[in-house]
Amino acid sequence: MNLKLLEYMIAISKRGNITEAAKELFVTPSALNQQLLRLERELGIQLFNRSPRRLVPTAAGEVYLDKARQILVLQQAAYAEIQDLANCVTGSYRIGLTYDHGSEVFARIYPAFHKKYPQITMRCYQLLSPELVKMLASGDLDMAFLLSGRPEVWSDVDYLPISSENLLLGLPRGHPLAQAADDAPKEGPRPPLDLARLADDSFALTLKKSTMRTELIDPLFETAGFTPNIMVESSFNTFLEQLTAEGLCDTIIPQSRVREWEKIAWFYLPSSPRFHFGVGRSKGYRLSAALRCFIELAQQDARRHLDFAPPDNSR
Repeated sequence: MNLKLLEYMIAISKRGNITEAAKELFVTPSALNQQLLRLERELGIQLFNRSPRRLVPTAAGEVYLDKARQILVLQQAAYAEIQDLANCVTGSYRIGLTYDHGSEVFARIYPAFHKKYPQITMRCYQLLSPELVKMLASGDLDMAFLLSGRPEVWSDVDYLPISSENLLLGLPRGHPLAQAADDAPKEGPRPPLDLARLADDSFALTLKKSTMRTELIDPLFETAGFTPNIMVESSFNTFLEQLTAEGLCDTIIPQSRVREWEKIAWFYLPSSPRFHFGVGRSKGYRLSAALRCFIELAQQDARRHLDFAPPDNSR
């Protein structure tokens, strides 16, 4: 069986275009088109409906693609198991990272991983979690760090939870309602603050299409009965925190991302929304010993950074 041919057909289906699929596969469009025509002649049936804009799998094409994906999953599992038996410590993996949290976790744990597996290379792709899930489902990634308020909705991938944490509301210390934080008898975030009291404020929030916004933050404002005035959107929590520290706006970020205590008063949020961090892989993907080690390092890192305590000089 020509496994490369299976990859060719999957690429055509994914891109819906011979030219784009050929670019992905590093072959010429004419060569790829000849492979498709030859396979259709061999099977005696058309696998794709052609149109000027897109190639769409026929019913026979869907059957072929489904089995092709299953075969390639079995191939990957076999190779991973054989590599483990041979104590293979070389190779290359495609790793998906969320822009801020996932990338920072990777940077912290990679030195220890590289020390143990110096011959393994990792190609990193930084995207939002929904985009990473799509890449996992289509086989374009080996593994990805994912963030979500509701990871159970990701039925297209296998998901391993690593950590869960609160979201916190930050107000500049000069904000009238920040006095509640100054009057509190202990360090750390204060009891939940009614968001409706901030209806006239400006906010710096994560990107609108991020899972944190769509699954957790936007529903909080809907419940509070107003649409926030958003001054800035960014995928970088440190940037959002900095804007609040400068007294420009309020913000909402994950608890583990909080760094500034002197200039920002932090509050828990109504309903205590939880933000989840974990590892995703495509269905049936077999983790090698190296990737299992990488996940273990991420779990250890989460345990260290979620032992939450603000610094002694937080004020």
